This record gives sequence, C-alpha cells and structure tokens, in this order.
Amino acid sequence: MNMKTKYLCTLMLLGTSYSASAALVDLTGAGYVTYGDFNSYSLPIASLQNGCYPFNNSCPLYIPGSVGQISDKIVIASGVPGAGINTSLSGVERAYETPNSSSQNFFSTAINPDPNGAGEFFGDKANTWDITLLALRNYLAGESMALFFNNNNNNGGNLQSLAAWAQFEVTDNNGNRLGIFDFTNNGGAYDLISQGGGGQFLGDPTAYTSTGAGPLIGNNSSTDYVLAGGPICLDTTSAAVPIPVPCDSPLKDFGPVNHNLGSNAAAYAVVAPELNALLKNLFTLDDALLANYTMHVDLRLGCDPQFGAVNDEICTGATSGFGKNLNNGYEQLFIGTARFSDDRPPVDVPVPAVLFLFGTGLLIMRRFSTK
Repeated sequence: MNMKTKYLCTLMLLGTSYSASAALVDLTGAGYVTYGDFNSYSLPIASLQNGCYPFNNSCPLYIPGSVGQISDKIVIASGVPGAGINTSLSGVERAYETPNSSSQNFFSTAINPDPNGAGEFFGDKANTWDITLLALRNYLAGESMALFFNNNNNNGGNLQSLAAWAQFEVTDNNGNRLGIFDFTNNGGAYDLISQGGGGQFLGDPTAYTSTGAGPLIGNNSSTDYVLAGGPICLDTTSAAVPIPVPCDSPLKDFGPVNHNLGSNAAAYAVVAPELNALLKNLFTLDDALLANYTMHVDLRLGCDPQFGAVNDEICTGATSGFGKNLNNGYEQLFIGTARFSDDRPPVDVPVPAVLFLFGTGLLIMRRFSTK
C-alpha cells in the first residue's frame, strides 16, 4: 500500500463514527444463582472462573466499593450517603443511609428516613428509593443495568451472613405499574445455595412472577429473605462453570470462597433480565415523557423485626449457623453496568454525507491502486 492509499484509508476511518460505552463488568458465561426475577453473580467465583484468583484489585471483576470510589455511580444505599453521592443529579434520589455501626440490625427504605422526603421530582414516593427513567437511561448509556452489593458484616461463623430482600417497580407518567420485579428467596430455606437454600443455580428468572406483595417473613425453613455473605465451596471440574457444593462433598475441590468482603469491594452483581428488557423498550420514549417514568426500589437488609429481636437465635444464627442481623454497618448498594454475550455496543448510524465520502473514498482508492 502506497502513502496516498494509507492517507485515504485514514480519512475514511475518521469520517466513520462509532461509539460504545464500556460496561463496568463483563459477565458473559459466568455462573449465577436465580432469586425470583434476579440472577445473582458472585464476583469472586466469576473471577475464579475467569482465571483471576485470589480475588483482588488486579482482577477485572473486582469492583471497588468504598465511598470515594463509587462517587461516580448512582447509589441506592450507603453508610456515608452525603459524601458527594447523587448530590447533583437531576431526577435521582439521594442515597438512603444504611446503619454505620452495629447499633441497628435491620435496614428498610420503609423505616429509615427518606433522604429528602417524597416529591423531589415527579414519581418520587415515600418508602422507596426512586429515579426517573430519563436519568437512568442517560447514566446507563446503552449498557445493561446491574446492581452491586457490598457485604460488610463481621467475619466468623454465623456473623458474616445477612438477610436481604428487594422489590423493583417501574411506573408510568400516570403512576400505573408497568412491571414489578422481586429479589426473593421465594419461600425457600434460609441457607446456602450449596446446602439446599432458596434460589436456583443457573435458574430461569422468567419462571417467577411477582404478586407485588412484600416479603414472606416465615422462618429458617421457608422465607423470602435471601442469605447473603456466606462462604461457598465449589466443584470446578464437572462443568464449564464452578458448581456450588457442600464443603463436605467429595466433589468439592475449591473453597470456601468468602463473600463478606467488607466496604472495599462489591461481593455480588445482581441482574434482572426482564427488568432490563422493559427498560430497553421504555428508553425509546422521548425525553419529556421518560422524565415522568420512574423506577422505585424497596430494599430491606438484616433481621426483619417480624423474625424476632436482635439477640434471638433466628436473628443471630448462633445455632443454625447463619445469622440475619446487620452487625457492622456500611452496607452499600449501587447501580452499575454489565455486559453479556448477547449484548451489542451501540453504533452510530452514518449520515448520508459520511456514506457518500465512504463510497467516494473507495472509488479513489481503486483509482490509485490500479496505477
């Protein structure tokens, strides 16, 4: 290729416009556990699957979670909500404050104070964290939404696990419910997925449909609260993805993998495929209308008072092995982005003038190449 041909190729590439935002994580092919409408990805186990372990900040799936490192994310709840989080974003509620010590063993958007009260913007309700779909669309920039959670309980035995439940709701400009999506144990046992707990390994979230009701409290045998933060042992040789197994299983060849990673790193990425599909369709609406569509989040962490008091065994897990209490504080839930095998980066459609230049360039290239 001569210099003129190289120059023309450069002009043609400059005249063609492509854009793609970078997702925070790529979860293509990673294993997950399905809880109701959501797939929960263990970031340490997904990192192991991708060949990066021990799990640390050199791994691509390591998502820093300290307050200073998530100030550019949209934060639903944080132990330090006022530290430059969601403070200047239109149509985005300030982050709820999770307990920042061991003095409160349960958090709920229905109980803890609404950051600035209801009615900050159209669709902002009491008892939920809220965001307009216009703000959410602009933030996601064409990528799929994922929720990232820091598990920050005390380490050791029954102390490191906590109970979690959430409901996401999308409403239109008239307040009509367009979709309800639950992160739920769906009446399963409060236990690890590897030991018969609720959830389904590599399950199908479309098989679950929310009724819109709050969580079944129940007991350790049957509850809607998901066990978060427990150590998981794995069979890494029987399938393409690591399989959770009991730690005393003969199939176990790795683990336990810790998920109580503290406030410095997210332990889980949680994704609702049907919610993302709904959002993708609604994001085609014009800005003025989309500004009046809202996503609401009802989040509950720790030992729900309906289970019992903070020192009751059902909350501490001293006998059963897995507690439900918040016992350290500073749990955080924030919105990021994820990419999967069926995602495609957005591409700008070339305008007619660019197509004309492209075609002209091909003709000129042909002329020079024949000389």
